[in-house]
Amino acid sequence: MRTRVEFRTLLWPVLLCLVLCFSLGCESRDQLVGTYVADAKDTPKLGETALELKDNAVGVWKVGDEEVTFSWYKKGDQLRVNTKNGGVIVGEIDKDVIRITLPGSKMMVFKKVK
Repeated sequence: MRTRVEFRTLLWPVLLCLVLCFSLGCESRDQLVGTYVADAKDTPKLGETALELKDNAVGVWKVGDEEVTFSWYKKGDQLRVNTKNGGVIVGEIDKDVIRITLPGSKMMVFKKVK
């Protein structure tokens, strides 16, 4: 004998799982949203270097008066910055500090200011 399961009975657990996964993913990303400033020793002479991570997964890298936009996401304890030419720059997250190793092995340390 076949048992028939109603679609509505299966729908609620699936929807609950999706909502939980989405809310947990956004919560961890929301904690990164803000402005980060690089240590003065890591900053070129052109001016202050800052990262602004926005809640829509868009970011702005600022060096002096110049700005470059990028997309970003969090993967575990890493910040992943998607460059416009298709590369990915990986940063390590440690509370309110992000350490990013740039191409050429230069490490920059950004501290959250707001």
